[in-house]
Amino acid sequence: MITLKEKLSRQHIETDSITKQLKFDIDVERKKVAKLEMEKMETIKELDTQKEKLSQCSYALNDLHISKQQLQDNVRNLQEQLKKAQDCNLHNKKEIRELQQRLKEREEELSLSLSKLTENIKQESNRSSQDLILKEREVEIVKLQNKQLENKQLNEDLEKSLSDLKTENGKLIAAFEELKQELNDTISEKNKVCLEKDTLVEALKLEKRRLETELSQTEKQLFEQAQKYEQTIEELSNARSMDTTALQLEHERLVKLNQEKDFKIAELKRSMEQMEADHQETKEMLTTSLGGQKQLTELIKEKEEFIEKLKNQASQVKQELEEYMEISKKQDALKQNLEEKDKSLAIMKEENNHLKEEIERLKDQQSRATPVVEPKTLDIIIELESEVTQLKVIKNNLEEEIEVHKKTIEDQNQKTVQLQQSLQEQRKEIDESKFQCEQMNVTHERLSLEKDEEIKNLQKTIEQIKTQLHKERQVIQTDSTDLFQETKVQTLNGENGNEKHDLSKAEIERLVKGIKEREMEIKLLNEKNVSLSQQIDQLSKDEVGKLTRIIQEKDLEIQALSARVSSASYRQDVLGLQQQLQAYVMEREQVLAVLSEKTRENSQLKTEYHKIMDMVAAKEAALVRLQEENQKLSNRFENSSQDMFRETIQNLSRIIREKDIEIDALSQKCQTLLTVLQTSSTGTDNGSGGVNSNQFEELLQERDKLKQQVKKMEEWKQQVITTVQNMQHESAHLQEELQKLQAQISVESDSNSKLQVDYNGLIQSYEQNEKKLRSFSQELAQVQHTIGQLHNTKDLLLGKLDLVTPSVTVASIISQPSVIQSSAPEVLSDESKLQKELEQLKKKLQEKDSTIRTLQENNQRLSDSVATASEFERRSQEETDSEMRQIREKHDVLQKSLREKDILIKSKSDQLLSVSENLSNKENENELLKQAVTNLKERNLILEMDIRKLKEENEKIVVRCREKETEFRALQETNMQFSMMLKEKEFESHSMKEKALAFEKLLKEKEQVCSCLLSFAISRMVMYFHVYVHIMCLPEIDDSLLHH
Repeated sequence: MITLKEKLSRQHIETDSITKQLKFDIDVERKKVAKLEMEKMETIKELDTQKEKLSQCSYALNDLHISKQQLQDNVRNLQEQLKKAQDCNLHNKKEIRELQQRLKEREEELSLSLSKLTENIKQESNRSSQDLILKEREVEIVKLQNKQLENKQLNEDLEKSLSDLKTENGKLIAAFEELKQELNDTISEKNKVCLEKDTLVEALKLEKRRLETELSQTEKQLFEQAQKYEQTIEELSNARSMDTTALQLEHERLVKLNQEKDFKIAELKRSMEQMEADHQETKEMLTTSLGGQKQLTELIKEKEEFIEKLKNQASQVKQELEEYMEISKKQDALKQNLEEKDKSLAIMKEENNHLKEEIERLKDQQSRATPVVEPKTLDIIIELESEVTQLKVIKNNLEEEIEVHKKTIEDQNQKTVQLQQSLQEQRKEIDESKFQCEQMNVTHERLSLEKDEEIKNLQKTIEQIKTQLHKERQVIQTDSTDLFQETKVQTLNGENGNEKHDLSKAEIERLVKGIKEREMEIKLLNEKNVSLSQQIDQLSKDEVGKLTRIIQEKDLEIQALSARVSSASYRQDVLGLQQQLQAYVMEREQVLAVLSEKTRENSQLKTEYHKIMDMVAAKEAALVRLQEENQKLSNRFENSSQDMFRETIQNLSRIIREKDIEIDALSQKCQTLLTVLQTSSTGTDNGSGGVNSNQFEELLQERDKLKQQVKKMEEWKQQVITTVQNMQHESAHLQEELQKLQAQISVESDSNSKLQVDYNGLIQSYEQNEKKLRSFSQELAQVQHTIGQLHNTKDLLLGKLDLVTPSVTVASIISQPSVIQSSAPEVLSDESKLQKELEQLKKKLQEKDSTIRTLQENNQRLSDSVATASEFERRSQEETDSEMRQIREKHDVLQKSLREKDILIKSKSDQLLSVSENLSNKENENELLKQAVTNLKERNLILEMDIRKLKEENEKIVVRCREKETEFRALQETNMQFSMMLKEKEFESHSMKEKALAFEKLLKEKEQVCSCLLSFAISRMVMYFHVYVHIMCLPEIDDSLLHH
């Protein structure tokens, strides 16, 4: 009984410890829930802060609109000023022309008056009384000449000023254009910033949704775990409510073990599902990579075949060119022979004519002569006839040779035409090959990028597999420890006695059965691992073999770990895993080396392709030269037979085209057959033997139907292209209007930024003044504190002096009657010491009094400075209040203008919405067309889509955590970039403001100078003109008037 009580107490203690552990786990999970809630709150706060930033950005945009309106007003004012200046220049030019005309008229009048005066002087030379009058007239003439010179100088000065004004106007126009360009640049940059803001807002929304979903999932998991823990607690409480026997306690332990194993089995199932998903992903990735490699190899083979074809064609073209060169040489020789024979024919014709004339003469002579003919004349006639027959034979032979040569020339012309056609076809083929090569390069680059992405995904999946394997090892270790504990429990039960075993045998058997079932499930999971590894082996022996070997070795290690429990074996396994990791790193480096070699091979192929293209271009140039030569020859020897040649050439070209069409159809059939075979071979997992003939016929029928549908779709595509082109023309006009609106917005944003900068400057100045006041107040408090400390020290010193003096007097009175003779020297020494101390204390008091005086003086100075500072701050506050009132008035004006602009913007936005609706409708039509085409393609890709869906469902579970980290980092980086961009834009806007102010000052100064010069010149001209008119109108001129 004692032993049983002890055992029961121990079991009770163990149950208490287990309950404590469960409570601790519950607290830990509650803390996790609290942490998750805190993170949720933090994310909500971050979202709120970002919303505030967005609102600030909207306010900044409104300010920019206001600044834009101000800049627009300034630009309009400047334009009006320029127009006014131009009008003034035109008016001045007109006035100057009128003045010049008047000056010319007056000069003519002066010349007439001078001529009259000279005549009068000649007439009245004899008179001595009129000498004075002549002298006066001469003086007047000199004055008038001086005035003429002054007027000419004034005209020259005015012309110079006009030229200066023209140059200044040109400079101002150039500066105005530069400002327009800068404004356009700022508009484009601000549009970019707005787009970036929109993208950031969308990204934040997506992240918020993802976080909410993840939080809901974590809450569900925690709720499930809490329910499970509650169930365990209830079971333990039920077990406690039973009898307090050892078997019941063991029953509770077994229940706990069963529950823990249930948890572990659930975790193992989850890990196995993740492993299966990862294996499927690796399968798909490897299949896609194998397909990409196969496509690359096929493309490389096709390129090599195409290059060989080009080489063969080039060699054939060279041979044909050599043959044509030989034929052209033969033609030249034949031409020379023909020319020589033509010459000989002409000579023979002339001789024939001479002979005919002689024959006619002889006939005439015979007719005139006697009928008796001499034998000599008969012989001559016979000889002449024989010569004529010979000449006719020679003539016929020559005509036959000419016809033969003509036929050869015609054949050569036909061959030249055929060569031209073949050259044109070769050019077309070369262009097509170029286009195909470009497409191949594009596809190759795409495939390389996809492979890089696949490699990254494989690396991620391998890392996940490693982590899962490590977790599984830990789980297996825990399972082995649990089994060891179960065996211990059974042995203890056997040792405790056989009295209570009869009651709980059935329960123990049930628990043993449950444990065995769990072990069977573990074995089944291990078998699934083995089967998955076998399936991975079946994917690709070359590329996936290494990975499958590593996985199999790890599975074997897991099975070995289930049998091993000792620490030494575990360490050895850890070392083995480290070695395997190193081997995997080496394999990864090898894979990267293979990829780098492939990229080098691609670059080499590109260089070879460029070289081949250069060779083709050189050959094309040679062919062009030959074609020009052939055209020259054909132009020389064009005859009536060209129509026949053309018909034959057309027939040949038709035959060639038909054959080309047949070849294309055959190539398409071959490609479709290959695709069917590939799909049949990849679609069968366990390796079905081949393809049935019925299936093959059905596929051919479907192919024909698809061809017909593709033709229809091509016709539809052409119609759509026409509609899209029309829409593009319309969108161009809309884009121009949008650009104009954006320019207006940028100008308004600049004006808003100016106002904001001014407002920020005022706020900063106000804050600086407040800081100064605070510093002065702190200094005053410190000074007052030091003064109080000095007063306290002074009081302490005075108290010490008062205490020292009475103690000395009392000591002297007590010591006088008793010990006068013995203590006299000691009293003297004490008095001397006290006097020294008093002197030192007095000196210290004097020094402290001096310091107190200096501090009081400093305090007064500080109070004076504080008073001055407070007055200065009051003045500055009054100035800032006045400036703020002005700014508010300006703000009200700008708000009115903003409202007007908002109305305009709303009207234009309605127009844009209507246009955008039309565009969206047409885009929807285009999308419907695209969907029709994709539906035709999706009939052959249904299986692949199902596989991709499974992949996406498995990837969503794995990638969420990583996406969060990457997205948060991207957000941080984008926020940093956005802040840097804003700072740069603020600096640029500040510099633009300074430039605009400088330009405005220059314009105002120049306008003032121009107005002063013009007013001065006009007033002087008017004065001179009035004086001149007045003098000319007077009948008699006095000396006083001349002086005036």
